[in-house]
Amino acid sequence: MGMARDGRWGRLLGLGPFLAGLFVAAAMGPAALAENPQTSTVIVTLADGTNLPLTSWSLSYEYQVTPQGAAATFGSTSRREAHDLFVGKKSVPTSGSVLEIQYRQYEQSEDVDGQPQTVKVAVATGLVLTAGGKKTELRIEAPHKDLLVPQGAEKGVVQARALDLTGLTLTGTKRSFCLLSYAAQVECHAPATERVVKMEFER
Repeated sequence: MGMARDGRWGRLLGLGPFLAGLFVAAAMGPAALAENPQTSTVIVTLADGTNLPLTSWSLSYEYQVTPQGAAATFGSTSRREAHDLFVGKKSVPTSGSVLEIQYRQYEQSEDVDGQPQTVKVAVATGLVLTAGGKKTELRIEAPHKDLLVPQGAEKGVVQARALDLTGLTLTGTKRSFCLLSYAAQVECHAPATERVVKMEFER
């Protein structure tokens, strides 16, 4: 059975990215900023048109490591937090860029209140990165294990599972969205109110 990811988002009223950044900087103070220089804001656009700024954000890569020769059920799940977009062996900087997620609608059978029904789901099929005025289409490709597993960690069979976006709202509430699925065991079939279609990364 797939593991669904979801989240609940409110609507932003009145504050733009610049004011959002000032708000967080003032709240954190100089000492905290020195410890965490990555204080930029990402503006998230959802499929229903909602815009939401997130601070202290991270692209969170979920992966599983299974010892050599062991069954997958003996694997352990971990996460790799980063600001870069991992595509295969490439680590692509996101600072100052815009990342759009392309989707395709599919129909599938699901149990709704105990009754099988055909529902439409949106599945991510590609990425478009705009940086320095140039658009680049990117395939959805699982990150290479060397980008996921920290150097010196015990290694085995590494399988990327999913990519999430996590961060804090202006009120300090932690939010998480599943952006992409790299494995059949993980589903990112969020409704329009929770489905990310664009991320604008400030410098």
